[in-house]
Amino acid sequence: MKKNLLTASIISVLFFFTACSSGPKRQMSITTIQDSCKHSIESANACILNGNYQQAEEILARARTQALSIDNYDLQLSVSLAHVSLYLSYNPPEIEKARLYVENAYELVPSTTKRKESELLCAMGEARILIAENAVQENFKTIIDKIDDAKKVFKDSPYNHAQCDSILGDVYRLAGRYKEADKIYNEAAKLFTDQRYLSEIGITWYKIAQNQSQSGNQKGALEALNTAIHYDRLAENSMALGADYYIKAVILLKGKPTEANRAEAKKALLHSAEIYTAANLEELASKSLELFLTIE
Repeated sequence: MKKNLLTASIISVLFFFTACSSGPKRQMSITTIQDSCKHSIESANACILNGNYQQAEEILARARTQALSIDNYDLQLSVSLAHVSLYLSYNPPEIEKARLYVENAYELVPSTTKRKESELLCAMGEARILIAENAVQENFKTIIDKIDDAKKVFKDSPYNHAQCDSILGDVYRLAGRYKEADKIYNEAAKLFTDQRYLSEIGITWYKIAQNQSQSGNQKGALEALNTAIHYDRLAENSMALGADYYIKAVILLKGKPTEANRAEAKKALLHSAEIYTAANLEELASKSLELFLTIE
């Protein structure tokens, strides 16, 4: 009897320790809402790139509610900066709304987990506003210094590093320093390509085309634009494709266009309008047709 009791006791002790060691470890954090919020922000950014601004607005409203509900300041900052991108994407840009969200983002910085990075992300948003306002000349050194600082901090974050390059390219282009702009735009394009950010690749090549055109290199501009079209097709980015063909016409009509250039420009504008119409972007389609009607 005693032997049986002893055996039972040993088995009980072994079972207790086995159960303790093999039991599932409890999570020290739950990220269900956080993950959903991050997904919402990514979806909103995709909508912005594709010109679905109303949908982006709705998604960001939901993301803000999610971020607030879990008291996550990093996510609240991301939502505010996504709003900056949204309002700067309008044509014309809604500068004052974008500025309000940058101010809100700066207010959130002290409560975020990485204050330095958060502050620089806000500075990038602020730089985009100055670019949209065409206020680069009077703020040139300030923007360059701040974004160069951001590049150093984001050296291990390819996406943010490439965004810094894209901003610097814009600044150099608007300052008329086309050679420097081309170099840094191409660096951004390479980073985006290496990381397979399709929409950003197309947008960057669109900027390269703009820069080449402004520097007087029509051939280089059209070649860059063909690259932009290639990637925008891969990204199924209707808004960007419509813009590609519109700017193609603008480039062809620059200076003293030949008859062949005018004919090609007309073709590009009609195609631009077709794409915009198919994507339910009627206002942009109208602008393409308006330019078409001015060509003799």
